[in-house]
Amino acid sequence: MISKFLDWRRRRKERRALAEMIAHCQKQWRRRSDLLAPKASAALQREIQRARNALHARAPDLPAATETLGAAYTACFPSEKSSALRENVEVILVALVVAMGVRAYFLQPFKIPTGSMQPTLNGITVRPVGDRERAWWYRLVAFPLFGERILRYTAEADGRIEWAREAKLGPLHYGGRNGFFNFLPMDATEFTVGGARYWFPAERRKFEMDVLQPMGDAKPLLDPGRNYRRGEVLLECVVQSGDQLFVDRLAYHFRKPRRADVFVFETHDIPVGMPGDFYIKRLAGLPGDTLEIRDPRLWVNGRPASEPAFARVASCRGGYRGYTSRAHGQQFLKGPGDPKTLGTSEYFALGDNSFASADSRMWGIVPYKNIVGRGWFVYWPLTRHFGRVE
Repeated sequence: MISKFLDWRRRRKERRALAEMIAHCQKQWRRRSDLLAPKASAALQREIQRARNALHARAPDLPAATETLGAAYTACFPSEKSSALRENVEVILVALVVAMGVRAYFLQPFKIPTGSMQPTLNGITVRPVGDRERAWWYRLVAFPLFGERILRYTAEADGRIEWAREAKLGPLHYGGRNGFFNFLPMDATEFTVGGARYWFPAERRKFEMDVLQPMGDAKPLLDPGRNYRRGEVLLECVVQSGDQLFVDRLAYHFRKPRRADVFVFETHDIPVGMPGDFYIKRLAGLPGDTLEIRDPRLWVNGRPASEPAFARVASCRGGYRGYTSRAHGQQFLKGPGDPKTLGTSEYFALGDNSFASADSRMWGIVPYKNIVGRGWFVYWPLTRHFGRVE
């Protein structure tokens, strides 16, 4: 009984090996038959057919049929030494082409760089270290799951902060025990205390605003006027990475942008600080709309904006502070009596964090040609913002 079972398994493996050889030979013949001489092509087809006949007739010597077909295949395609490498390269190239096509026409990854859409979407934020961040187990999962870098800088020399400047960190940068490790190139801030150099994983403006300046009634995280002693803690904080999301580039090919959409646009031909960047805001006005801000509400065509997103901002709850007509540098919607009417193919963009957003109130309309797509899905970090963008 056992011998019959073992014999059945052996025969099954032999049939499978021959079937795989037939499939491989037939596939390569279809792909490369134009490179063969007519006689060689016909000879390979004859051997493939003989192998098929042996397989269907359950011939007793299937390994011999497999070996014969393999010899015929090698005679036709003798330079198959690097076929596996070539096929892997082909797979990688096809995957790259598909990925580039998806990015260009369907989904584009985007990172929230600033806090202009908070608390709907987070940019890079800095906060003091709490009890949760001090736990060893939390430090293991803080960055891969929640995008949090838990940093602790200790003074390597006596002195005070001397200067801070923009820095471009290359891939696989390691700041030593007083720093952090990053896999990819990133913008950072380099600063010195007592001649010792340190790196902070955010741009200089963010470093100066969130680290060097007081946070409400609390002291700054790093006091620029204080003399630190060697071995003393300079700075202990949590740097939260900005939300990363997919931008749907396809939807606006089939429908027009809608009021209250979170959308991404290019800043070419828009008088912003750094033309050419991508901005993400909430679409507040459509062509033909008349907009007005009556703190804390946005008014559209003579009525308070009715969409839930605008009502959420105007509620001044849950971290929202309403819309303001008195932001620094504001040129449009400067209160009741200063409406803005949009023309054809003109759109108006507002940040949900109205008090800290550079948007259409400062530099005007967004042309339709500049619109890239709508914010669709936050894929990292795994915070409460994970999921569809509302």
